Amino acid sequence: LSTTEEMARGITDVEYVAEAGIFHELNSALVGVQEGFHTAVQEEVKSQKMKTELITNVSHDLKTPLTAIITYVDLLKNEELSLEDRRSYVDILDRKSIRLKTLIEDLFEISKATSGELKLDKVDLDLVQLIREVQLELEEEIMSSGITFKMNLPEEKAMVHLDAQKTGRIFENLTMN
Repeated sequence: LSTTEEMARGITDVEYVAEAGIFHELNSALVGVQEGFHTAVQEEVKSQKMKTELITNVSHDLKTPLTAIITYVDLLKNEELSLEDRRSYVDILDRKSIRLKTLIEDLFEISKATSGELKLDKVDLDLVQLIREVQLELEEEIMSSGITFKMNLPEEKAMVHLDAQKTGRIFENLTMN
């Protein structure tokens, strides 16, 4: 009884040392409860750590384009700025604001996924074609990155049953990162 009372108060590492006698099965069940509780606590700690890391990473990812936007807005305030520089800065602002919008949309998608509200519109699609389309859409960013992209895609179709938009988004994110 004292062991179960201590466990009820949250002290789960209590060990029952007396002979359980006719309560042997109850003692075994209590040991199982202790193990289950320890596992649950470890999983919760792990989950909280992952959430903290996610928030840290998301904060960093959001700050990067936001900082650039603030910087270029400040630069545009200079009245002596040439028209060419002004256009260049506006183009950069456009790209950075689109990137920020995409990151925020990704954050909402993550939120929907973790809450179970994410809706998938699965269709049969050619994964090879989807990857090629993403490559074409991001060709300018790929070229300006200075990174050599190598893809080894099969000539034949690779049919899968997935949400085309969300799968495309995955490949966009992988390419952009």
